[in-house]
Amino acid sequence: MKYPSLVLLLLITVSCGQTQQKPGKAETAVTSSTGNFGNEFPSDNAIPAIQVAGIFTDSDTAAITISGKISASCKHTGCWMDLDMGNNVTIHVTFENESFTIPLDAAGKNAVAEGIAIRELIPVETLRNYAREDGKSDEEVAAITAPVFAYEFIAKGVLIEE
Repeated sequence: MKYPSLVLLLLITVSCGQTQQKPGKAETAVTSSTGNFGNEFPSDNAIPAIQVAGIFTDSDTAAITISGKISASCKHTGCWMDLDMGNNVTIHVTFENESFTIPLDAAGKNAVAEGIAIRELIPVETLRNYAREDGKSDEEVAAITAPVFAYEFIAKGVLIEE
């Protein structure tokens, strides 16, 4: 299950490096390392990130509020974060319409986010291609025999706690 993290790392690298300010969008500096970012929302019904994989029964998308520890975040502009789902799996969180950012020092803090969770099945051949691109040996590439799910979340609001 380590390859969803590889997939998300590739997505993170591409998306963070290509972030550009949209015309008419005011650049706002984040001055506090905790608090509400984006829309405010009730956080009392949040699902722990470790349980997100179990919510996808009838659909590959779900409107939910999640909570968890931020395992990584964008150090350039604060344009994304990853929440730990356990077992070396993360849910990659971006912010709806790039309408807000989070503090650059968010990694390691607890967060609650409201938005849309998305599950995507990554086929074996795609996983093998990622492994080849990552310099894995032929044996390591051949050992990839099953597709895996990758998880994303588009947040309308984030609450970063102390």
